Amino acid sequence: MPKTLMVVVAHPDDEGLGVSGTMARARKAGDNVVVVCATRGEVGEIAAGIDATPETLGAVREQELRDAMALLDVSDVRFLDYRDSGMAGTPENEDERSLFQAELIEVSMDLSAIMQEVNPDVVITWDASGGYGHPDHVKVHETATDAFDSYKMRSGRPARLYYMALPVHLFEEMTTELRAQGIEWGNEEIRRSVLTFKRPSVTADIDVEEHMDVKREALYRHRSQMPPDRRFDRLSAELQRKLYGREYFHRADPPVAEGEAAETWIFS
Repeated sequence: MPKTLMVVVAHPDDEGLGVSGTMARARKAGDNVVVVCATRGEVGEIAAGIDATPETLGAVREQELRDAMALLDVSDVRFLDYRDSGMAGTPENEDERSLFQAELIEVSMDLSAIMQEVNPDVVITWDASGGYGHPDHVKVHETATDAFDSYKMRSGRPARLYYMALPVHLFEEMTTELRAQGIEWGNEEIRRSVLTFKRPSVTADIDVEEHMDVKREALYRHRSQMPPDRRFDRLSAELQRKLYGREYFHRADPPVAEGEAAETWIFS
């Protein structure tokens, strides 16, 4: 019987490096994939040459996520009606429509209702660090975890909860390679946060090398958030294989037993 994977993220493009290869692998195996995005990324950056304004960016990014997921053969893409909260400490945090301002129980109930509908065997979301402390990522971690607990108790199903464990050990290598070519990647504060936040251990090491090409192309569908020069394609072939060819997760529920070997697939 096909299994169901539900991925819960905060913004379009959150899935890019961390879980899109796993989604592609699941779909190729005939399993179901549902993507739930809490916001439309309304206060994200707008890359040069993109036909978007601050007023239209949410709609643009929604379509970008749908286009990216279509490449992975994922058609069930859902959005909650919260607004992007922006980076920590910015004025957007105070917007009453923002995910940051939403009551935890309200967001949790939204996610729980979807879980009760689609009956996921596996849920994947952000870890407690939110990758680099983004308030929306952290909120999604908290509410998806709470919703999963409720869903598992009510359904009685042996479902599993995983957190993305980003390959931060490769980010410095990526920065070094790009810098050698005269390219500065990302925001210095974000890079520093990525390297310093406490993260869960890797308990699942997933081979998605077969899906590297489609994963890369899906990432570039988020055109409003990506540099137009496709700079990641300028990384060495070996580093691209490391970045795109494996994905890492921490199994939060059921907890990993002492001495248990790392999982090689989420539907084991």
